[in-house]
Amino acid sequence: MLSRHSIIIAFSIVLLLFAGCAYNTLETNWGSSYEAAKTNQIANPEAAENLDPVVGLDGELAQENMETYRQGCKGQDQSTTYNLRLGTIEGIGE
Repeated sequence: MLSRHSIIIAFSIVLLLFAGCAYNTLETNWGSSYEAAKTNQIANPEAAENLDPVVGLDGELAQENMETYRQGCKGQDQSTTYNLRLGTIEGIGE
């Protein structure tokens, strides 16, 4: 006669084997979250239909702006320092 524990263990193993063959919904929903995020980030879906040229800065003015920006960045230190204050310690140095 099999013990009660052996029957429970055997039943659990069979249950786990059948659970491995369960229906997988991953393939049916594959990429849907990516497509939803991409669709939500498009500000104007009809923008591709408008073939008019973009109105804005001409090339020379844009080049001058970029050079001014680059000159302004040359004097800055490229490293970034973060100061984080978590609290105070009182009584030190008194």
